[in-house]
Amino acid sequence: MKLLPLAELKDCLAPGQPLPWGVRDQRGNLLLGKGHLIASEEMLQAVLDRGVFVDAQEAASAAVSVALAAPPAGAAPLTGTPLERWEQLCANLATVLSSARERHFLQRIRQAALHVQALSEMNTDLLLFMILRQDHGQFEHYGTTHALHVACVCSLLARRLGWDEADRQRAIGAALTMNIAIIDLQGRLACQATPPTRRQREQIAEHPDQASMMLRAAGLDDEPWLTAVEDHHERTGGGGYPMGRLAPGALSQLLRLTDQFTAKHSARVTRPALPAQLAARQLFIENPGDPMAAMLIKEFGIYPPGCLVRLASGELGIVVRRGSSANAPMVATLTDGQGRAMVMPLMRDTAQPAYAVVTSVAEPSTRLRIAPQALYPEAEVV
Repeated sequence: MKLLPLAELKDCLAPGQPLPWGVRDQRGNLLLGKGHLIASEEMLQAVLDRGVFVDAQEAASAAVSVALAAPPAGAAPLTGTPLERWEQLCANLATVLSSARERHFLQRIRQAALHVQALSEMNTDLLLFMILRQDHGQFEHYGTTHALHVACVCSLLARRLGWDEADRQRAIGAALTMNIAIIDLQGRLACQATPPTRRQREQIAEHPDQASMMLRAAGLDDEPWLTAVEDHHERTGGGGYPMGRLAPGALSQLLRLTDQFTAKHSARVTRPALPAQLAARQLFIENPGDPMAAMLIKEFGIYPPGCLVRLASGELGIVVRRGSSANAPMVATLTDGQGRAMVMPLMRDTAQPAYAVVTSVAEPSTRLRIAPQALYPEAEVV
């Protein structure tokens, strides 16, 4: 049994409310059962002062099952279709990530992390599509959207790695908060046509430590989370910053690689987003032999949902689902073989030779606007 200090979950407790899980001593013996009423502020403080614990699996299961129905005060619940929930989460995060000094900041981050996990379990192909087909015209919101993209991919990879619920939630939370010290700066830099100023470079260099300090000030005492935030620009073997560590932990490396890879798919005012295959190739070259980088590339696939491809039929299409093999995705046609726009997209199984993928296609200078509702009708169902 893995135990979490109750202090780490104090934001989930309130006077007059029942315990959402059992409270245990350091050996795992049950002291207070699930549903025990915390009658007063004094009783709550007395329980916290005892230094007791909660079973991590029980805490994670309870959070995933009930948190979506009970958001923290002031946070809007996510409702509707997966696409509508995605949009709501983007809007909510824009407020939460810029409010690290707000009283319920950590509670709202944990709530957002649960929403991210729920979305990542609904439709992985749609999730990757939304990351690749982001609105590149809203550069000022880059910090928020990038945090969401990294968190979603971390959720997928933590599942692939077999991490338990508590560690998966920790990875998502760290991804959402690793850049809270420069959220606004990230948006300005994405809009900025000139190189970063000296002060901006200093802020970038300082942001891992600054983010950790802000999280500690907000009450976070989860050391693996804090360490991952501090080390998310460190590199195995050295060469990272701010400390040049030789052996940063697995969670920090998951953050670094996912941060690096998703950033390649995002445009700036000074450059377009990289094509999916080029982004994967660069990540592989920059991290040779790294098994986590290989896993990240495998999760996206050679032709991830959202990228444009040319088929053997001459049709231009957009990938909507990864196929049974890495080079044979399901594709929705955008033009016919003569280049004429399709009124309604046709689905092509590129495992069939007549519709095999010939090559990926770079985005046009004016990025195509493609409504995901037309490609993912199942996403219109709650």
